[in-house]
Amino acid sequence: MIERPTIVDIGYIIGGDEGHLLVEMLLGMFTAWAERQGLAFDVLEKAPTFDGGLRSAKLGIHCVDREQFAALHEGAHTMIRIPPGSHEQRRQMSFVGVRVSDRDDLPLPQEMGDWGDERRRYFFDPDRAITDSRLGRLEIDPDVIFAGDFSAFGFL
Repeated sequence: MIERPTIVDIGYIIGGDEGHLLVEMLLGMFTAWAERQGLAFDVLEKAPTFDGGLRSAKLGIHCVDREQFAALHEGAHTMIRIPPGSHEQRRQMSFVGVRVSDRDDLPLPQEMGDWGDERRRYFFDPDRAITDSRLGRLEIDPDVIFAGDFSAFGFL
């Protein structure tokens, strides 16, 4: 029997261009992690925006513990940073939702409440750290996580 892949839905909630960038960054993070683990994966769907970002994406990862992956990643993800080229040098928050399931036919939720509780915040400016709902504040560079290294979460 062939196991169904774990389906990871990533969807824009709010944040303009920065939110669309975060969708793309999370898709890259999950695919980088799968590559590091030697797992087969497929990008099943990408919904681009007019300016080249992503409104949503759907990824299938084979042979991963779905419940453990969901416990680690499912929920709202927040990025806090000063956008490059910002003249005002003000931090912007963007929100993106992640849902983990075994179904590839589910539409992406449209409301923030549908994504569940906040899972993780990525701080880029002025600090570089992560706050995770399970683990608290982690003094690690978010770039490490976005490169697919989840060892700081206790997950290879």
